[in-house]
Order: sequence, then C-alpha cells, then structure tokens
Amino acid sequence: MRRSESEDGRRFGRIGAVLAAWLVVGVVPLAGQEAVREVTLEQALGLARENAPALEQRASQLEVARYGELTAWGQFLPDMSLSYQYNNSSSGRLDPTGQTITTTSYSAQVRGSVDLFRGFRRFSDLRGSKRSVDASVARLRETEWATSEAVKIAYYNGVARRELVRVEADRVKRQEDQLGFVEQQLDLGRATRSDVLRSQVDLNNARVALLNAENAARTARYALAEAVGVEEPLAPAAESELEAAPLELSREDLLELTLSGAPSLVALRAQASADEATVASAKAAYLPSLSLSGGWAWSQNEFPPRNRSWSVSLSGALPLFDGFNREAQLYRARATLDQTKAAERAEELALRKELDQALGTIDAALASIDLAEQTVELSAEDLRVTQERYRLGLATILDLQTSQIALRQAEVDLIQRRFDYQLGLARLEAILGSDLRR
Repeated sequence: MRRSESEDGRRFGRIGAVLAAWLVVGVVPLAGQEAVREVTLEQALGLARENAPALEQRASQLEVARYGELTAWGQFLPDMSLSYQYNNSSSGRLDPTGQTITTTSYSAQVRGSVDLFRGFRRFSDLRGSKRSVDASVARLRETEWATSEAVKIAYYNGVARRELVRVEADRVKRQEDQLGFVEQQLDLGRATRSDVLRSQVDLNNARVALLNAENAARTARYALAEAVGVEEPLAPAAESELEAAPLELSREDLLELTLSGAPSLVALRAQASADEATVASAKAAYLPSLSLSGGWAWSQNEFPPRNRSWSVSLSGALPLFDGFNREAQLYRARATLDQTKAAERAEELALRKELDQALGTIDAALASIDLAEQTVELSAEDLRVTQERYRLGLATILDLQTSQIALRQAEVDLIQRRFDYQLGLARLEAILGSDLRR
C-alpha cells in the first residue's frame, strides 16, 4: 500500500512539472492570451515618443505657443485691407460729377495702417511670446522624461516579474525533488506519512504561487503597453536584466545639474520670464500710442473706375481713465508673476527632496544587493545541508520547509533590491532630464 501511494505521488509530481514548464516557457498559451511582442528598453522608449498621449498633448501646446510668437511678430507689420463695392438700383441717381443720371456705381479702396508707438507693448509681447515658447519646450521635455520614467519603471517591472516567475518555477522544481526525496525516505522507513503530506502541500502551494507570478507577469506586459501608448502587450527582451552599478557623479554634481537644468525648474523659470513680459505689457497701457494710416481709392459709375483719391493720417491717443481696467490688468499680471516665482521656489525645494530620496533609494539598493546575493548563496547552502541532515535523520520536515522558505524569500528579496535600484535611477533621470545609463 505504501509503495502504491509513493508511485502515485511521483506520477502527480511529474505531471505538475510538465505543467509548470509549459507555464514558464509559454509552450501552451492560456485561454484568451494574446501574442506578446518583445522589445528592448530603447525600442520601448522610441514607441513611447511616437504614441504616448501625454507627449502628443504637450506637442500641440508647443505649436500653439509658436503661433503666439508669430502673432507677436505680426504686430510690427502694417495692417492691410482691400474693400470693393458695386451698386445697382431700379431708380437713377446723380453721379458724383453731377452730369448724368446713373443706376450703377463702382468703387474700390486699399487701406493700410501701422502702429508707430504703443508704449513698447509690442516688444514686451514679443519677449513674452518667446519665453512662452521656451516654457512650452521645457514642459514638453519634462513630459518626455516623465514618460520615460513611467516606461522604464514598467519595463523593469516586467523584467522583475519574469524573474519572479523563474524563482517560483525553481521553487516548484525543488518542492518536486523534495517530495520525491521524502517518498524515498518513507520507503526506507526514515520518514513518516505526515512528512509526505506536508511536502505535497508545499508543492501545491508552490504551483499556486507560480500561477500567480505568471498572471502578474502578464499584467506587467499590459502595463508596459499602456506606458508606451500601444494596444498590444509588450514584454521586455529576453536578454534584459536588472543591472545595478554605482553612479559616476557625486551628490554635489547631481544637485548642481538639478538646480541648473531640471526640466520642471527650467519650465517655471521660462514662465516667470514670460510673466515679467506680461507685467511690462500691462504697464504700457499708461503710455500714449501713435499710428499712421493711409489709403488709395477708386470710384466711378462706369467700370473700370477712373476717379482716384488718396489719404494719409497720423493719429495718437493718451489714455486718461478707463474705469480702473488698466490697474486691474496690471494687478493680475503682477499676481501671476508672484505665483510663478513662488511655484519656482517650491519646485526647487521639492527637487532637493526628490533628489535626496532618489539617491537614498539607489544607495540603499546598491548596499543591500551584495548582502542579498550573499543571503541567496547562504540559503542555498543551508537547504543543501538541511536536506543531508534530513537524510541522516538529524533534521525534521519543518527544518526542510524553513530552509525552502528562506531560499525563496532570499531570491525574491534580491530581485526586489535590484528593482528598487531601477526605480531610484529612473526617478533620478526624470529629475535631471538626463540619461545616466550610458
């Protein structure tokens, strides 16, 4: 009876091993599972630059800002207009010369005007529009790096999930080996039926954990597709790894780069400059204006018109009072400038904090990776020793279970530490607006 149960357990273990292998390598796709396209990190970033909705929105805003600059340049050019008129009536009327009665008349006129002086408002508007373009460019760059951060996190999360699948598959294999080993010990009278049952429970739990890890890996593929902006699920390339290496730049160098070139800070500084130009433009409303206009006209009751006339006028205006509209406009411009400068100061403080957090995450990950690697090696050796002690009757099944759990947890912790490094590095690159992986 004991031998029959042992053979059934081995047969069940072999079936479980085959199923686990199918799940890991993807030989048999699950129901409804789509084909997965593998991409490198560079390819994922390239797809994001082409498809990410946030980048499309920022690019559109940049185009609007550039058209605003074109409008500002247009204020230095004269306004031109062409008007024409044709009249026909049932009753005759005296023509302008007073010699004939006519029912038709033709006229055409070309007019132009140019502002000679508007209180330097045109120069302020042009400067403000240029700074607005600079701010839009910086915001686009900020969004590019924010998108890059999201893609990198999703990409390396996919790598981490794939590694966790491998860890759980290894765990299933170890549990299968342990079950077979315990069954052999049971045949030799060195183990109990309870040991076999506990090993079978551990194997079932390992298979469930493998299924959960595989499901999490599939979810990570769709998360990467969402970050990139495509519909098909994407998986990291097979050769992609969770690498970690010390940074070449010091903390002081990174802080200097952050305060001088962080995209979010550059955008706020450019916006502050644009707001200063808006204040200057609002002040121009207190100054006089001067404009020059002229025209050339034709009119006659026959076509083409022959009577011609021209006109030139020079006009100016000095605003005295407009119901405090100028004051309200100037106040709003100054308030907006104060708010932007306050936001710039707040962003600088926030960047200092985020830089410290990112560096702290990277430093902690680098320091713990070596320890985690040692823990994996020690846990693997501990499991080997425990298995030998169990074979000699010097350890219990609980000791085996504890060693199995310790090895699996050590492998998971190592993956988490390496993933933490990638999180910190992606955040640091987004803060700096610079690639530190080259």
